[in-house]
Amino acid sequence: MNVAEQRIVVTGGASGIGLAMARRLSSLGARVWAVDRDAARLAELPASEAGGRLEFVACDIGDEAQVEPLVRRIDEAAGGVTVLINNAAVLKDQALVARLGRNIRRHSLTDWEDTLRSNLTGTFLMARQVAESMIRARRHGLIVNVSSISRAGNPGQSAYAASKAAVDALTVTWSQELAAYGIRVVALAPGFVETNMTRGIPPMFLERIRERTPLKRFGTLDEFAHVIQFIVENDYLHGKVLELDGGLRF
Repeated sequence: MNVAEQRIVVTGGASGIGLAMARRLSSLGARVWAVDRDAARLAELPASEAGGRLEFVACDIGDEAQVEPLVRRIDEAAGGVTVLINNAAVLKDQALVARLGRNIRRHSLTDWEDTLRSNLTGTFLMARQVAESMIRARRHGLIVNVSSISRAGNPGQSAYAASKAAVDALTVTWSQELAAYGIRVVALAPGFVETNMTRGIPPMFLERIRERTPLKRFGTLDEFAHVIQFIVENDYLHGKVLELDGGLRF
């Protein structure tokens, strides 16, 4: 796929990896919609960048009632989405059960449900809506699901790890279902990069992770954005999870 010819939606696009991806792709000529539910962050950004090729849009992708009109509006305005990057995610670290002095703290069901709603249900709803649009229009395309190194399991991340393992399974499943329609499906599993999400992790833990990483550093936003460009451009890449983690293994 020629990046400059694509119409791309990036969820979780108002900050971090999502924003880096959106800016790189729009700089290459693509028309990009960076979608996010963080109203405060969106208010800090201009309505558009890159000469209007990058637009910022408010949408809670975990809400079916918001997803359908979002995709329909882009279809009507620009001829339909050709690339969907499912990047939106939340991280709420906590153990399943932990002893705190004389007390026992359990993993919050509210946090569990909110994590899965954003990371998994939102991925499902966006992919379903965009894939339907592509199939109806007989339009070939690409769905990229952003997974995580935590998909293999990581202490304190029950909800996050479960959601990312599920995203990997969906990638394989959808790649087999959608190939007949000319729709590729790929996942990207990042390791650690300094974003607002990782800044919420205790510094001592982050330093231990950095030391365990063979390259002895975290990835950069530019490196993750570059991989997205590669995924878009390589038409034979399908049904796989690309790992970008500096060699780190949990």
